[in-house]
Amino acid sequence: MQRAIEIMHDRQRAMTSTLLALRTIARKSLKASTPPDFAQLRRLFRYVERFPQKLHQPAEEKHLFPVLLRRDPGADRAVKRARRDHATCLGYLDRLHAALAYWEQGDPKAGPQVALLADDYMRFARLHARIEARDVLSAALTALSGQDWRAIEQAFGGVDYPLAQSKSRADCAAALHAMDGR
Repeated sequence: MQRAIEIMHDRQRAMTSTLLALRTIARKSLKASTPPDFAQLRRLFRYVERFPQKLHQPAEEKHLFPVLLRRDPGADRAVKRARRDHATCLGYLDRLHAALAYWEQGDPKAGPQVALLADDYMRFARLHARIEARDVLSAALTALSGQDWRAIEQAFGGVDYPLAQSKSRADCAAALHAMDGR
């Protein structure tokens, strides 16, 4: 049980750190009036797109939420909120992708938009993680069996998240560069 929760927290921290890096690069570029490292921005964006959006959230939807609802139907409201949050994340991702593409094509208005969207998305992701821990995971801790947790841990542990275990900027940079080959 504890390992499954640690995996979820590590992945959520990696996502918010990635969005923070996107925002920081955009802001520094705007402040210096120089183009950002678009290759690095694309790497960061691809990480958010690939891991939290296409792997982590679907794993929660497939492995955690159904088991929780079977064991504790009273958790329905919390699960619905988490699912709405996941849908909201897709909206943020789409808007961030569009703004980043416009900025790379030379639209000067898109740079501030990228910084603002990355900041908003990061704040939303942090709020989602806190609410999910408070409402979903707290219900899961009381309702799920050891066998349930082992299955969830196996499902979550089966995918390597390159940034979830990174401890330094160098680790993160190496992980992002390694993703280019995948």
